[in-house]
Amino acid sequence: MDRAIQLDSAGLNIGVDARPLGTRVLAALIAIAQTAVRELPRASGGAPLALLSRLRGTGRGVSSSALFDALERDHPLELVAPFEGSPLVSGAVWNARDILGPGHDAAVAQLRWEAGARDLPMHVHDHSERFIIVRSGRGFFHVSDEPCERFTGQSVRSIPARERDVFLFTRGVVHTFSTDREPMVLYSCQLPYLPFDHPEQYRLPKVRWTAADHPEDDSPTVACDPAWSVLARQEPRPWWEGKNVPPLV
Repeated sequence: MDRAIQLDSAGLNIGVDARPLGTRVLAALIAIAQTAVRELPRASGGAPLALLSRLRGTGRGVSSSALFDALERDHPLELVAPFEGSPLVSGAVWNARDILGPGHDAAVAQLRWEAGARDLPMHVHDHSERFIIVRSGRGFFHVSDEPCERFTGQSVRSIPARERDVFLFTRGVVHTFSTDREPMVLYSCQLPYLPFDHPEQYRLPKVRWTAADHPEDDSPTVACDPAWSVLARQEPRPWWEGKNVPPLV
């Protein structure tokens, strides 16, 4: 399996127009998710795939937190629990059709995991892709290579989820999130959006897996991410440069 996949155009570009900043942030979130999802078939070959990246600013004074604050200020939400059956998880939705106008079928859900929310089982979304940003806090993303129909719970990876981490995965990927000692807030871009109470919103494998039932999967480590971005590279100097090499005769 490839260790890294290049998605070049996934930038959070805030347009300049007469709309409130929070509205433009919502439009930018949906646009970045749509761009990433469009590039996935080229990267994945059509197979279900989950990717991890990180939201980074590249200029002075750039703050993703300030942009997200504007979204929550201009379009406040009241989070409701339970979410997908967990009383420790709450959520609400910015529906693009309601805020950005007709023709939009996406939405961004704001989801909050309380500390110790380890009961949300592994599940799969069959009808939409997900582009998820960790807004604040920290927790874990649990994911498996096994398809839902053959899920055994024997190959689940538990990846730390930290503020500004981005998880992108296609429909069909078996996954869940959990928290330990801290709460965590996620922005979940759903393409397309199905209401929380829609019968096809998610599906559970026959084998039930929760983080609470698998404490042995928590193996804390501190390490650098394996994917490193090249920031600068100088061309190597020819071996003869600076040396007193006699001319060829």
